[in-house]
Amino acid sequence: MDSVGRARGRGRANLFNLTGQSDTSPRPGAFANAAAAASSFSGTSSASSIQASSTPTEKQPSTSIGTTFEPISSTTKSTVDKPRRGNAPVIMTAPRGKGVEHLVSDFATLSTAERQTGSGRGTPWSYSALPKTKPTHIDDKRGVSGDPISIVANYIRILSKPSWQLFQYHIDFNPEEMVIQRKMRREMVLQHKNVLKDVAFDGTTLYSFEYIGDERTFQCQHTVTGDPIEMRLRLTAKNSPDSPNFFHLANLIVRKLLELSGLRLIGRNYYQFDRKVDLERYRLTLFPGFLTNVNIYEGSLMINVDLSHKVLNKTTVFNRLQDIFTQFVDFKRAQDEATKELVGQIVLTTYNSKTYKIDEIAWDKSPNYAFKKRDGTDETLVKYYYDRYQLKIEDTTQPLLISKPSKKDRRAGQTGPLMLIPELCCVTGISDVMRSDFQFMKELAHHTHIGPMARFEKLTEFCHDVQK
Repeated sequence: MDSVGRARGRGRANLFNLTGQSDTSPRPGAFANAAAAASSFSGTSSASSIQASSTPTEKQPSTSIGTTFEPISSTTKSTVDKPRRGNAPVIMTAPRGKGVEHLVSDFATLSTAERQTGSGRGTPWSYSALPKTKPTHIDDKRGVSGDPISIVANYIRILSKPSWQLFQYHIDFNPEEMVIQRKMRREMVLQHKNVLKDVAFDGTTLYSFEYIGDERTFQCQHTVTGDPIEMRLRLTAKNSPDSPNFFHLANLIVRKLLELSGLRLIGRNYYQFDRKVDLERYRLTLFPGFLTNVNIYEGSLMINVDLSHKVLNKTTVFNRLQDIFTQFVDFKRAQDEATKELVGQIVLTTYNSKTYKIDEIAWDKSPNYAFKKRDGTDETLVKYYYDRYQLKIEDTTQPLLISKPSKKDRRAGQTGPLMLIPELCCVTGISDVMRSDFQFMKELAHHTHIGPMARFEKLTEFCHDVQK
C-alpha cells in the first residue's frame, strides 16, 4: 500500500454499538427539547437583566448509566456500509462524565407541544398546549450558589398570568356603502374615542378589555361628505387568555403601537424610515427595523423583538430595463436577459410600500391596459394611478410586471394576477454582483452587524418609543 493509502486507512473511527440497541444515530428529540428550554429566557417590561448563578457540582464517584459499550463483531461489521475513500466519517459518541444521569432525567421531563389546527401564520397554539420549557419540579431556573451573572434576553413581558376577559364586538355601518375602506371605518371609531378607548379594531371586529354592552349604537359623521352614519356594536364573544383570538388581539395591539411609533410596514416587518442610511456610492438605501412575535412563554405574554434591515435599491425596475435594452442590440435577447434577471425578484412599490414577487413580465401589455373595476366599468392603469395616488406614468410603452396573488390575497378576494408598473417599483435586496464586491459587503456589514451593547441600546430605545 502506498503512503496515500496508508494515510487514508489510519485514524478511522472504530464502530461501537450500544448493547441492546441497533441504531447509533443521535435522537433529535432531546436536542429539540434542549433548544426549546434554552430559548425560553424572558425579560421584564423593558428588556431587563436576569440574575443567573452557576452552581458548582460536587465531586461524585464514577457511576455507570446502565449501558456498556462493546466492539461490533466481524459479522456485524460486514453489514455496515464501508465509507467512501477520503475523510473518515464522524461518529457521535454517547455522553459521558459526571451528571449524565441528572441531565438525562431532566431531558425526559421536557416535552414539545403538538401543533393545533392551522399552519404558518394561522391559528396559534392554545394556551394549554404551549411548549413546556422547564421540568415541573423546578420553580426557578436561577441557581442558588456561585457568582451571579447578569444576562439580558430580547423578550419583553407585556402581561403576567392574565386573568381578565376580552370582549369581542362586531361592527355594522349604515349605510355600509359609504364606509367600505378600512381607514374610513377606523375614523368612525375614533369619533367616539371617549367611550371606545383602549380598543383594537381590524375593520370588522372590535376588541376591548372593558364591557361596552351587549348592543350599542353610535351616531357618526362622514369625514368627507358630512353625511350621518350609524355605527352599531354587537357583542359576539367573551374570550379568555387561552383563546386563539387572544393572540390576534395581541398582534393587533403591537402593530398599532409600532405604527404610532412612526414605523412603516414593509412586507411583514416594521422599519424606521426616518433613520434610513443612504449608500450613495451603490445607489442603495438601508432601513433599520424590527421583527416582532407575540406569544405566551412560561405563563406570561411576551413580545420577542429582534433587529432587521431592509435594503432598497434607488434604481427602479424601469431604469434597469432601460440599461438592459441599451446593452443588447437584439430585442429578443434583451427580453430574455431582462426576464432572467428580474423574474423572481422582490420589488417594493413606491406608492404604498408593499412588496411583491415578480412572476412574469407581460411584454404584450402596457400601462394603457384597461381592467374591470368592481362596479363593472373599465379603467386604464394610467388613469387608476393618477386618480388613486396622483401619480403620472411617464412612459406608456413600458411592459407590465405580473405578480400572482398570494394566499392572503386570495382570502381577501384577489383571484387574478396583480399588474405593476416598472417605474413605480424598486428592487429590494442585493444582487449577486454586489455580493461579490468585498468593499460593498464590508460597508454593509458595518451597518447591519451590530454588537451586543449596541443591540441592547436599540432594543431599549424600541421599548421607550413604544411606551410613549
